[in-house]
Amino acid sequence: MRLPANSNNLKQCQQLLEAGEIVAVPSETVYGLAGNALDEAAVRRIFSVKGRPLIDPLICHFASMEAIRKVVSVPTEMELLAEAFWPGALTIVTHKQNKIPDIVTAGLPSAAVRMPSQPTFRSLLQSLDFPLAAPSANPFGYVSPTSANHVEQTLGNKVPAILDDGHCQIGIESTILDLREPSQPVILRYGPIQPEEIQSILKTTIKDAVHTPSVRAQNPHYNQVAPGRLSQHYSPNTEVELIQNGSTSNLPVHTDIAIVINKRLNSSATVPNLYWLSEDGNLPTIAHNLFETLQKLDQLGYAKMIVEKCPDQGLGRAINDRLERAAYKRNSAYSR
Repeated sequence: MRLPANSNNLKQCQQLLEAGEIVAVPSETVYGLAGNALDEAAVRRIFSVKGRPLIDPLICHFASMEAIRKVVSVPTEMELLAEAFWPGALTIVTHKQNKIPDIVTAGLPSAAVRMPSQPTFRSLLQSLDFPLAAPSANPFGYVSPTSANHVEQTLGNKVPAILDDGHCQIGIESTILDLREPSQPVILRYGPIQPEEIQSILKTTIKDAVHTPSVRAQNPHYNQVAPGRLSQHYSPNTEVELIQNGSTSNLPVHTDIAIVINKRLNSSATVPNLYWLSEDGNLPTIAHNLFETLQKLDQLGYAKMIVEKCPDQGLGRAINDRLERAAYKRNSAYSR
């Protein structure tokens, strides 16, 4: 059931969540499949609906720092980052208390938490006396949803309610920072907030572990410390092939191949089946449009998508990370 975001429908979603149901909700990053993070049965329902392996932990979403302090350890470094970036698209991994069930954290003694900025999501969180576990509202490993329509197309009647508040502002998932060792912060997933921004707040070197060998090894028994770190992820059913940034001069001309580039070519371009993610190469615009474009093209019957990577810096690193995982090919039960 798709519900426009208004006070009556927010109340209905609140009641569903309080009854142990799950609800698809908008955030500033992507749409999430939300359930009571402190209710093991509700969380298990999230895993079941998504088809998500239990090795892949969920992010817990909170309305306030007061609520966060009740369930996880909050070191000084986390306080500084919260003041700078919350509410916003930064997830922090820290030590958890026993109030958070092990199923949420893949059995690990740490939890991933954030305080979202999307107004409708915040209103819903403020109406509840528990945090919401909310991974992306799509089948596990598929392209993340950035609209209620995407959720409806992929999960359909599996979700009692989809709270529709239009397209997500950012369009890719949050940055994830590991603060289990507060003096040695580690980036686990690129996102809208850059390592350099975090480093400027903490005044210390940030280690980059986005592509560590242990993750690339794809051991199906390896519990991930945070989501979005499996080698194959964000993947359409259509094959994805990547080309380097700027390699748009000799694009193949085939009617069964979709070509996706970062910015519009000049008006004389006659390449068929050409799609662009922005008019001028603006990285926030590309991020905003990326998943929506991949979902749209996946439904058009192309044999392949050829997608241009971004400059590998700033937000471009996060976009390229999503593209590399979308294009990754591996025969493994947990490759996604």
